[in-house]
Amino acid sequence: MIYDVGVRLTWKVRKGNGYTNHYRGNEKTPYYFTTRAKDIDAINRNPEMIAKMMVLLGLTGKKVYDFHLVKEFYREELSRSFAHKEDDYSKEFGE
Repeated sequence: MIYDVGVRLTWKVRKGNGYTNHYRGNEKTPYYFTTRAKDIDAINRNPEMIAKMMVLLGLTGKKVYDFHLVKEFYREELSRSFAHKEDDYSKEFGE
């Protein structure tokens, strides 16, 4: 299955000797994207997907730490994937 997912992202930016917490997405305006992952833990385990989100948000500097998905607001089924098989899921998301 391919899902449309709305989530809240969070990360820390190093400032001096401490960190500043940042987030993107809330209930009214979630950060949304499409994925084959069945839950947010699978997305957090996939470094390629996390890296793509960081690049899209412009968070590629050395000061960014602890980037991950915190909360899922909605999940909607879009369609079935014709290119990817269910056997490939464990290779991609490490389950």
